[in-house]
Amino acid sequence: MFLLDPLLIKWLIDRILPRKDFHLLFVAAAGFFGIYVCRLVLSALSGVVSFRTVQDLVFRIRLSILGQINRLSTDYHESTPVGEKLYRMEQDFDQVAELGSSLVPYALQTTFNAIFVVGTMFVLDFKLTCMVLPLVPLFFVFRRYFDKRLRGASDSAQRQSSRESSFLQEHLASVVQIQLLHQEKSQTKAFLERATARVEALNHRNLIEILFRTSYMAVIALGTIAILGYGSYQVFVGALTVGGLVASYSYMARLFDPLNAAVEIYSRLNRMSTSIGRILEVIEMAPSVDERQDAVYLPSPVRGYVDMKDVSFSYRTGQPVLQELDLKLGGGEKVALVGVSGSGKSTIAKLIARLYDVNQGAVYIDGIDVRSLRLDSLRTKICYLMQDAVLFDRTLKENLLLGRASATIDELRRAIEVADLEELLHRLPMGWDTPLGPRGNALSGGERQRVALARAALQHPSLLLLDESTSALDAPSERRVFERLAQHFPNQTIVFISHRISALKWVDQIVVLNQGMIEDHGTHEQLMRRSGLYIGLHSAVSSPAPSEKYYSSAE
Repeated sequence: MFLLDPLLIKWLIDRILPRKDFHLLFVAAAGFFGIYVCRLVLSALSGVVSFRTVQDLVFRIRLSILGQINRLSTDYHESTPVGEKLYRMEQDFDQVAELGSSLVPYALQTTFNAIFVVGTMFVLDFKLTCMVLPLVPLFFVFRRYFDKRLRGASDSAQRQSSRESSFLQEHLASVVQIQLLHQEKSQTKAFLERATARVEALNHRNLIEILFRTSYMAVIALGTIAILGYGSYQVFVGALTVGGLVASYSYMARLFDPLNAAVEIYSRLNRMSTSIGRILEVIEMAPSVDERQDAVYLPSPVRGYVDMKDVSFSYRTGQPVLQELDLKLGGGEKVALVGVSGSGKSTIAKLIARLYDVNQGAVYIDGIDVRSLRLDSLRTKICYLMQDAVLFDRTLKENLLLGRASATIDELRRAIEVADLEELLHRLPMGWDTPLGPRGNALSGGERQRVALARAALQHPSLLLLDESTSALDAPSERRVFERLAQHFPNQTIVFISHRISALKWVDQIVVLNQGMIEDHGTHEQLMRRSGLYIGLHSAVSSPAPSEKYYSSAE
């Protein structure tokens, strides 16, 4: 269809118009109409097929990268801003969909058009075609020259866009805190810097693309001059008809249309290759905590014995957090980890839950190295609660059932009782079915932590790790919740991490940590007799505040 209308124009000029044949004119008009109708129908059909194919492809890739992000380890998620991950999931995929939707059919169509157009031009006028073809290699010269510049500009534009997106995500999630700090102007200034860098990168990319297009437009202008100049001479000497000249000019334009399209495809590929590269960077990333092919399930029932042997560990900074640490926890034992900030308490819990792998030594649960266990088996038997209770934009009941979807209403009530949430349940306007808002923001910090504890009680783990997960509660509430958990899990191992030693005096064992090593361990009474560090920690958290001293003396 693409090749027929220039031939019809040639026939119209050379045969129909000189004869003034109305019958043939009607046939030519009908031919033009039929060609354009067919081209419109086929174009619409190809557009529908192409769009649906690409959307299906992007949908599958998006599911793939979401699954990969779910598999990546804690170090990636703690070091990568949410905005950066969101940009790759949305913006990069949208660019692939937008730019790639017509890329393959466009490239195929361009290739076939170039082949057929050159063949038809040779048939019309061999000499005229030979004058134009030498200009074609100039396109590849310009492409080679602009190659690195286009790729560099595209990469820079993507990086700056991602940087701006990450800043906005963080800013929008922290607007209230920014208002409290009265930092609106400084945040606006910081956003302005990132937005300006993004605009400059986009402008630079656009400038290079314009220079690239200007170069090949100059080649097209040379081709046009050659066709019209030499073709007109051929008409003067009778070697070419006027219709032949018009048809050759049309085919010349259509010869450069595929090359023009090739340049456009190349520009698109440079943009899209950056997005594809960023997507592949995530897809091909290997989790730092990986699952061995011969990984086994944790045998049931799990007794909850934990043995850390000669464990050393450091984060990306390289500064050692744990140094040749040995720690044993008995099955069903209630243990507290205490120490100053940075002594390694949370790191021990993360290594037991295998959020990270040790650099040296090994962590055993019931005598099995955690690195030889299937991750799903380990995570269903171990529950690790962090200080920042993670809730979801669902109802109270739906948030609790994430711990165990098959839980009965009696089990839900028992979990509520363990977490001391009866008052909250009665206060919520819709009870179990009350939405908790994004990240559970409809609740206070302490209520969010207790909902997370109730969810953990429903999960019924064999090993429960509580990492400052009650920090927002007052001291009496914290102790009450701890004791209820111990009663609810009499045979399960529980590790408590809290700065309030007064709430942990009753546990079976208290482990005192100092600079990544165990300084002492024992019961509260034993440590108060022999551990200077423990006595200092206990005194620091037990001494009354200045206001309390004042009122005491006044009384």
